[in-house]
Amino acid sequence: MTNRQFYFGIENLGLNSSQRQTLIEELKTLGPASDPQPACLCHWRTRLDGDAAIFEALFNENNLTVDKFKQRLGTIFSVDPSTIDHSLNQVNFAGHGTQIAVFSRGGTDYLRFALFGGMDADWMDSGDECRGYLMTYHDEWDDLL
Repeated sequence: MTNRQFYFGIENLGLNSSQRQTLIEELKTLGPASDPQPACLCHWRTRLDGDAAIFEALFNENNLTVDKFKQRLGTIFSVDPSTIDHSLNQVNFAGHGTQIAVFSRGGTDYLRFALFGGMDADWMDSGDECRGYLMTYHDEWDDLL
């Protein structure tokens, strides 16, 4: 088990409001239950429309692989994880690369998952990618700008 601090984000593509809220509440439990360093505890920010969230914590990186995330989704939504499909692509928001997975079932896209900076990023690179994403989509995340 390797714990590493980084950022990830989710975006609702087809979940109903109840499913979306259930998923967000489950993801809030990731990370350590306690830590002397508050930054290591799971904290999050929700997009203005409520259909996306960004999480930061000291995560067990093994739990955030595509296969593990499919298992988590299967458990949360009581579906067989083998019936969940995914597609992968890579985008850059600040030059470090962000892995994007879109999870679908029965031909319908339900969720976009972004691992800011990718699996090999350190905390700073992951944060840079996340901040680059927020700057790119600032109008969707910040009503103060």
